[in-house]
Amino acid sequence: MESTTTFDPVAYKQMQRTDWRAAATGWRAWHHVLEAETAGQVISHKLVELAALGPGDTVLDIGTGYGEPALPAARAVGSQGRVVATDIAAEMLAFGRERAIQAGLDNIEFVASDADELRFDPDTFDAVLSRQGLQYLPDVPGTLRRLHAFLKREGRLAMAVWGPPDTVQFARSLAVIVHQLKLPPPPPGRPGPFALADASALAGVVAEAGFRDVETGMVTVLYEAASPEDFTQWTRDVAPPIANLVNTQPPEVQEHIWRAVTEAWDPLTTDDGRVRTENTAIWVAATKEAN
Repeated sequence: MESTTTFDPVAYKQMQRTDWRAAATGWRAWHHVLEAETAGQVISHKLVELAALGPGDTVLDIGTGYGEPALPAARAVGSQGRVVATDIAAEMLAFGRERAIQAGLDNIEFVASDADELRFDPDTFDAVLSRQGLQYLPDVPGTLRRLHAFLKREGRLAMAVWGPPDTVQFARSLAVIVHQLKLPPPPPGRPGPFALADASALAGVVAEAGFRDVETGMVTVLYEAASPEDFTQWTRDVAPPIANLVNTQPPEVQEHIWRAVTEAWDPLTTDDGRVRTENTAIWVAATKEAN
């Protein structure tokens, strides 16, 4: 949500790298919330299912973070298969490697790279996956065309992005911050958490990149925390695009805004004091043309 009218993709990517490197500690600390079976694992398992992965397949995961959905994909393809898990932030990947070792998975290669800088031979992968990474890319159509080339004939694409903000309850924090700071809406076409929240438009972009049999659908992800204060801290620790809007403000303004964010969880607080948010993720699946 930048205030300038000129978008600099180089500066944006550097900001993304800095943000997600800094967020790695928070993702590690809140891993139990992020990857609960009713939370992130819902999306990871759905993407593996949509990609129809089987033993021996080769898989590319774009924006894997700390290994999602790379780890479930690695289990699906087995010891004869291979997963290349890529992310812009090396610190996120470090935790991914730890998770893979703990899970006994030795068929994942973690690669620190901007998605635009990946280079693979044509017809390398059976599937390309991405969980909540596509919306942060500056050139989605161009990236999809390159991923199309990396896939083998009949290769599968399976990706997920966040739905519209009013279907993503953790985005209440963003609405509060925007209101408090009187921020203008982001210019159309800018990357961000909700840049691809229109399922129909997303399907069109995928089709234009050369894919066929494009399908979209939705899954619901539940993020829960022990209290409103904990959920606000979760937001600050794991969501750099949201937290950074506040972090540049004077300390007294920051304190006021985070207090308002905490109060915004009241309608989502259960009788035992927990905060439970329901969040819609849009998935898109498609197949490479067999030309």
